Amino acid sequence: MSASAILIPLALSIISGALSASDARKRLAAAPQNNGVAQIETRFNDASLLVKTLNEHGIQTFVESENRIITQFAEGRITYIRASEGAPFIMEVSEVGDIQCLLDELETIETEYQGNVQSYTYERVVNNLPDGMTIESEQVLDDNSIVITLNVE
Repeated sequence: MSASAILIPLALSIISGALSASDARKRLAAAPQNNGVAQIETRFNDASLLVKTLNEHGIQTFVESENRIITQFAEGRITYIRASEGAPFIMEVSEVGDIQCLLDELETIETEYQGNVQSYTYERVVNNLPDGMTIESEQVLDDNSIVITLNVE
């Protein structure tokens, strides 16, 4: 007997609730009226994958705790904070320079983070198959979703 598991692109499956680019732009533009700080909701909820992504992107990070990560971008300082482990981070952006450049950088980081989450999920599925299950086939589709067909003995 076979069963299939589909790991869909995380751009579609990560929790909803993050701001659109236009809303983020408005908050960044309003930062000077808010003590120079803009708060922006994110889809990042795994601290270790966030730090990994930032480091891979060449952004120096300082991890104060599992719930507070400080970074310095060329176009702004970002502190990622959250209320509790597993909750999504909120970015507190300050020292904003070029807003469009910062938004482009953040979009790239979000895409890289999503790829890291998908890789992590794939590895967990493949490396933790229960006894009696083997991989029959794997296929990466055009939309980057992964179809894993498992053999169940």
